[in-house]
Amino acid sequence: MPQLEFSLITHADCEATQHAVDDAALGERSVRGLAEIAAGENLHMTFLVITTDFEANPALYREMDRDGHEVGLHVHPAEQGYKEFLGIYGPAEQRKIIGEAADRFAQVMGRRPRSVCIGYGSANDHTYPVFTELGFTHGDISVPTRILPECASVWAGAPLGMHYAHPYNRLLPGWLDFVEIPQTLDPDSRMWGGKHPQDLRVELVDAKNHWYTTAKAVERQIHEGASVKYIHIVTHNVFEFGAEGDFRRETLVKMIRHARKIVSDKGGVIKPATMESCAREFRFVNPIENAREPKLALDTRGRG
Repeated sequence: MPQLEFSLITHADCEATQHAVDDAALGERSVRGLAEIAAGENLHMTFLVITTDFEANPALYREMDRDGHEVGLHVHPAEQGYKEFLGIYGPAEQRKIIGEAADRFAQVMGRRPRSVCIGYGSANDHTYPVFTELGFTHGDISVPTRILPECASVWAGAPLGMHYAHPYNRLLPGWLDFVEIPQTLDPDSRMWGGKHPQDLRVELVDAKNHWYTTAKAVERQIHEGASVKYIHIVTHNVFEFGAEGDFRRETLVKMIRHARKIVSDKGGVIKPATMESCAREFRFVNPIENAREPKLALDTRGRG
């Protein structure tokens, strides 16, 4: 019988140069601290980076790429001179905003980006097809069960696990050749007046609270028989992850070790992963040619 495995993704949105922070030096220290933690825990990071962070520290992200970390694109439209939330735009405008960011990525990295994440999880039903048109293969866009219309970020009912995106409805699994990899969260633990689920964002709560979120997600995926089981931790490069004793650094290290313990207690093992390696495994186990339109049906048992 094959051993139970969970991929562990640790992903940082790199945005230290956005106007609210404007500290490129902090961003570099944070990224190097995260890479140091990953090395100490035998992991690789996924860094998704806004254009101004790339341009402020181009050598840093080329170095991370050479060292085996995944480097992809993070988009905050306001940092490119547009309105803040991508989800208010139609397909032509989204194609322009994301395309411009991808071009600037390519100028720094010497290749096109394959992975993408949008600030605030702001998206609409045009977004996934735009990604595929621009050559993206995977990303972390959705925040399942979030209901934040003020950010054009509404994900009520979206799948909790990895899936191919739907070409017409962002809330459904589909057959578009783009693998969505949602961050790990607990849909039953609500924050922000019930609008947002507790997720594995390092800076959101302490390690003890993250333990419960991780344990519930592991149990759920085992129960559901998820084809690719994973734990997806998220943070940002605006904290001093390189400083010994920093609370967020200590929280992240504990989260990683707790994930190993939780999976080990179920008789399984953690394997290091990036978003890209997880998407590759998902494609291998679930070939795109086998993807089908989901069967939708309303539960009408109460009508009798």
